Amino acid sequence: MSDIINHEGKTLCMNCMSELDGKEACPNCGYPANERQRGDALPFHTRLQGRYIIGREKNRNGEGITYIGYDTVLNISVAVREFYPSTLCARTEDGAVVRIIGGKEVAFDECIANFLEYSRKVAHLRELSAIVQIYDIFEENHTAYTVSEWRESISLRFFVERRGGKLLWNDARPLFMPVLSALSTLHAAGICHLGISPETLVVTQDGKMRLEGFCTTAVRRDEMELPFDVVPGCAAIEQYVKGYTPNEATDVYGFTASLFFALTGLLPQDALKRRADSRLLIPTSIIRDIPPHVVSALANGLQVAPDKRTQTFERLREELSAAPSVTSSIANTELRNMPSPYPLNAEPELPEKKKGVPRFVWAVGSCLICLAVFTLAGVIWLSTGGSFGGTESESSSAVLSELPSQLESEASEVSSTAEDTIPAPNLVGKNYDELAAETTKDYQVLAASAKEFDDTVPEGYIISQTPEAGNDMAKGTAIVVVVSKGPRNRELPDVAGKPLAEASTAVADRGFIPTKIEQYSDTIPAGSVIGYKDAQAGTQLPYGSQVVLVVSKGPNPETNTSTQG
Repeated sequence: MSDIINHEGKTLCMNCMSELDGKEACPNCGYPANERQRGDALPFHTRLQGRYIIGREKNRNGEGITYIGYDTVLNISVAVREFYPSTLCARTEDGAVVRIIGGKEVAFDECIANFLEYSRKVAHLRELSAIVQIYDIFEENHTAYTVSEWRESISLRFFVERRGGKLLWNDARPLFMPVLSALSTLHAAGICHLGISPETLVVTQDGKMRLEGFCTTAVRRDEMELPFDVVPGCAAIEQYVKGYTPNEATDVYGFTASLFFALTGLLPQDALKRRADSRLLIPTSIIRDIPPHVVSALANGLQVAPDKRTQTFERLREELSAAPSVTSSIANTELRNMPSPYPLNAEPELPEKKKGVPRFVWAVGSCLICLAVFTLAGVIWLSTGGSFGGTESESSSAVLSELPSQLESEASEVSSTAEDTIPAPNLVGKNYDELAAETTKDYQVLAASAKEFDDTVPEGYIISQTPEAGNDMAKGTAIVVVVSKGPRNRELPDVAGKPLAEASTAVADRGFIPTKIEQYSDTIPAGSVIGYKDAQAGTQLPYGSQVVLVVSKGPNPETNTSTQG
């Protein structure tokens, strides 16, 4: 029976901390009032520090267990994290006190020290609303605990599923960018998360996203003291392989993988599998909905090799904000429209002009410069289909709202970055495999996961590309291409008289699925192909059709015997 009493003297549900009102099941969540705690977790109603009451276990990993709890001082629901590595310790008979397993004392002491140190670092960053807020840390029951705010939320994975399986960039951006900024601050304080995924990113009831699931590196790297706990597809290669030290680029990988999931509904392949083929495959039907500069940012943030990956969240923020030339135009336009920082009755001190140049010349020159900038912005606007990744007002406000205090320096930085842009080369009609094998510092070639049939472009050659040829792109970023599967209808090759293995290969190379039947033949040697069943060489069939090869068994022995007789 649940018997936690809140400040009004009412019994609370062990699952959600809502009032039970004497009912057998919670009217808010339906959790039975007489349900028992799971396994070796702390029993219901355990009181810690004389203040925190333990409710239901919500999740666990090799480091410990997270419970919903109740703070009887503040009268609010809380999340209580208990350091409980089940490979190093167990419970005593009372079900609360932790007992270290014999021979594991050194490992336990090192891990609990790391747990406390790591938790204190995270707790110092309470101003970051995009991460979980830890407000109490203590030791009890021969182990350690943290207490943080409890907010009703759903995982990003579930949120995306409820939104139809994927998000548009304009919907994903306001969710992800605040978390990205928080991660930049987090790493400036020397803190790695190493478990960023659609499970640890959650969306709260107010529609904002925040990062939870902070754990020490003991569970975020393979072959450490505690069981490995990461989401395949979100963990970087350095978390699996010895000899690498995870850093900010490691979290960039997990964050970018989560953004990739939000935009496509798919996670990248596990990093270990991507070592052999590092290409990032995006379905053709989806890639058209993602702005080209975002595709490039995804490709750069998900590079398997740590040294080739986007190294910092600041760099990732720049790549996701907008294409460099576009950002430059937006920033410069907004700078001109900003209110004057000077008092209305004051005249700003202007740099001394060269003698002999009349003021009207300076005025005309300024107008010409402004006209040139506006013309450039118009050209870019038209070349991107009249969009800067959303509406014009959305793009402008998004770029400027992130670092308003550093607006001028950002504008000049982006303007200089624009010099690193290049016209996108024309890859249409070129062989994809040959391009992918080439090494160039100017761009990467990224294939969409679904090939398309095309009656004019040969199989294996490129049909289209994003960005289109001639459009400005940042040097070193990705060009996404759609590769041809060749025509949908194919001709059957001539296989008569060929050995079965050779004939099957010829048929499969045309995109057909070969099967066989056997029959006697006086003219075709045993094991060789007589022809097709119900078809002939030159017949056109759709790609993927099953074709039947008729294979010779040699002369019919019964016919030969009767002939000889």
